[in-house]
Amino acid sequence: MRIKVIRPHSRADSPSDFQEYTAKKLQSWASPGTELTVVFPDIQANMGGWFGRLTEGRLGMMAPYVAQEAVKAEKEGYDAVYTTGEWDVGASIARHMVNIPVVDTGPVALHTAALLGDRICLLIIEDESKSFAHRLLRRWGMKDFVTSIVPWNIPVHESWKRRDEIKDLTVRLCRKAVEEEDAQVIVSFCAVFVPFIVSPEEVEAEVGVPVLNTMAIGIRTTETFVNLKIHKSQKSYPPQA
Repeated sequence: MRIKVIRPHSRADSPSDFQEYTAKKLQSWASPGTELTVVFPDIQANMGGWFGRLTEGRLGMMAPYVAQEAVKAEKEGYDAVYTTGEWDVGASIARHMVNIPVVDTGPVALHTAALLGDRICLLIIEDESKSFAHRLLRRWGMKDFVTSIVPWNIPVHESWKRRDEIKDLTVRLCRKAVEEEDAQVIVSFCAVFVPFIVSPEEVEAEVGVPVLNTMAIGIRTTETFVNLKIHKSQKSYPPQA
């Protein structure tokens, strides 16, 4: 099985050691026999979520490039596409353009979390993302499950250099959500922070509730779609002429 994994960051922006590290980690979460090709769109610098405030507008800048990579993936013979952006960055567009499965992290992670508990704490990068998060939760039917939205308020472009700080902060935020908001499951809406910088298992050991590895869940769900030959609904995502 061959899956193209699309990261919603400009290759020019993303540190080379971060690109290599994430590719290895993603492959480690795949099943034996699954081959992942991890791509960062080769576009100009300062595009997407690595720099600037993470708003719906800024994330939307990446959507056409993610969709184009999905079209390339189908032509290149991949069995499926997995987009690691939690914010529906181009995934819905791509489903209109290809027949292979396109799985994105956000709804998969949240619906999985709802099978484990009734009160979900959603970790986001910064306060500016909250409004967009609320809109997506309504769209996905998850508004009643997410009982707290907690920001790190650390810019993504600083995260790779502030790894030690982010680990301690993540534990503190999750512990507070469990103690004060009665959070039962933790979901990260930034893979850079969790699981790439901070191990979900480490945080879970500290706070005592499930902390999801959203990337592993996304990859394994994509594999399931391929194995079971699950495809999109043509009525929901009619193909583009």
